[in-house]
Amino acid sequence: MPLGESMAAREVIKAVLFDMDGVLVDVSRSYRRALRETVLHFTGRRITNLVVQRYKNRGGFNDDWALTHAIVSDCGMAVSLMRITEEFQRRYRGDHWNGFINDEPPLIANTTLEMLRQRGLILGIVTGRPNAEARWTLERLGWQAYFPLLIAREQYGRRCKPDPFPLLHALGILQAAGHHIRPEHAVYIGDTVDDMIAARAAGMWAIGIVPPYLDRVEQSALLSERGAHLVLDSLDRMPAVLQDWPAVATASV
Repeated sequence: MPLGESMAAREVIKAVLFDMDGVLVDVSRSYRRALRETVLHFTGRRITNLVVQRYKNRGGFNDDWALTHAIVSDCGMAVSLMRITEEFQRRYRGDHWNGFINDEPPLIANTTLEMLRQRGLILGIVTGRPNAEARWTLERLGWQAYFPLLIAREQYGRRCKPDPFPLLHALGILQAAGHHIRPEHAVYIGDTVDDMIAARAAGMWAIGIVPPYLDRVEQSALLSERGAHLVLDSLDRMPAVLQDWPAVATASV
């Protein structure tokens, strides 16, 4: 690629927005475990991660509390969402933050975050987590300085992904802060079909990520089918990817 064209490509992306679960942190031993144990508590049935992923791949289950409730209901048990949520949180958050939330390894290196920040990119998070849990995780990992923008579930209520509202709300906040970033200058990175649909609907570039606990080939194909412009198996490739963007985007715009 000629130097001039490469420089122009680098200017395309000004903001990189991340989902948190399965993207920035591995949730196979936290959210996924809390979900399986909550289903077991109410139904007596042990479900596998494959069952959970099948629900996720249908779309419409960005909220893990709602997903747990759906699985319990499909097992023939009438349990309120409130009771589901209480049992889930008892395991996930625990008492005084001593639950499964502590068992979430990062999926991106600090050096990668630093490289992205040094390029002048605005980094943000748009997540279905409650605000307190997202901020607690950022503090635990020492990431507060990397992410000046955090959009959590309290800020968009029922309008969760695949509704593009959370992503558009993030751009609105950036614009109010003086960053005039149009949707086509932003990328959203997620691990589910809802993430890809939301990014496309918001007019952003959609990058899929396959966390290490999912089948890479199968999940890559699914995310591409549902709108990902590119699918990665590691966020540490992001600096190189953005350097050649949008030439590396593989899906049709």
